[in-house]
Amino acid sequence: MNSKLEKIPTVKLVKWKMKIYIAIFLLVIFLLFGMVILFVIMSSTSDDMIGEHLVQEENQATTDIYISSGIAPEVTRYESYFKKYAKEYGVEEHTDVVMAMAMQESGGRYLDVMQSSESLGLARNTLSDPEKSIDQGVKYFSDVLEQAGGDVELALQAYNMGHGFIDYAKKHNNGKYSKELAINFSDYMARRMGWSRYGDPHYVENVMRYLEQGESIAVSKGDWSFPLREIRVTSEFGERTHPITGEINSFHGGLDFRCSPQDDILAVANGDVVEAIHSNVGYGNYVTVKHGEGEFSRYAHMTSLSVSVGNKVSQGQSLGKCGTTGSSTGNHLHLEQLTKLGQPHSEKVDPKKSLGLE
Repeated sequence: MNSKLEKIPTVKLVKWKMKIYIAIFLLVIFLLFGMVILFVIMSSTSDDMIGEHLVQEENQATTDIYISSGIAPEVTRYESYFKKYAKEYGVEEHTDVVMAMAMQESGGRYLDVMQSSESLGLARNTLSDPEKSIDQGVKYFSDVLEQAGGDVELALQAYNMGHGFIDYAKKHNNGKYSKELAINFSDYMARRMGWSRYGDPHYVENVMRYLEQGESIAVSKGDWSFPLREIRVTSEFGERTHPITGEINSFHGGLDFRCSPQDDILAVANGDVVEAIHSNVGYGNYVTVKHGEGEFSRYAHMTSLSVSVGNKVSQGQSLGKCGTTGSSTGNHLHLEQLTKLGQPHSEKVDPKKSLGLE
């Protein structure tokens, strides 16, 4: 009897040990599974904003830009008109292109700056108001650029030779520009019209003398242009879990974009700098630009600022460099849209609509 009684606790102990081993085994499996899930989640988050999902916005286009070089003062004195009408006709990213065209057309020496009279069916130099010339010239360029599918070289040659060159290119060169094609079209039209020459088959290279190829940039479809050349949203406007404090339902009063220290932060529209603050807390180094009554944009966490209070800035102008100053977990741009200074986060406007990202 005694030997049997002594074995009973031992059996129970073994059973309890087995239960503990099983529990430990299940816990290890659970932890390993959790680590795998965490790894998957982390791999899909932004490397500069912990816990925020990285979104590649699709509602944007990209374009190759050209930067003007060697534009004469006689043309640059009309720069405000070029910018005004380039924006009005939706080709603001090609403002430098139309200024280069003006260099080739008139060099700024004639009142019909862009030699636009002919596109209206008038004799050359009929227009005597530089603004009207630029208005019509940019409008016509916008028209041929659309018909050319955004191909700048094809549009330039069509500006010189007329819309017919685009149809000729589609028929004979898969819709692509080439200098040889321009020469052939010039000869064809000269014979057809009974003229000694037609247009300038060297027009594209003549305009390109005043341009340098830039990098591809993202082009906004909204009223505001993009604040960076490449756009990746890392944190949306509205309630979220704060990436630093962990506060749930913390209101995020702007949009965050991924960027690196070498990236320029660009003004989204023309305006006046009303704040240019250097700080190690909150927004860090930031700039606020007033664009009109009840419309402000704010750019936060920059490494350095390139503007001061009172400066007038143009759309696309650099305001400073991307950074991670203030309350920030990594390099990024925090962009806000305000209707007045000192506005609470919850009363600010989601910039997505103005940027055309909705």
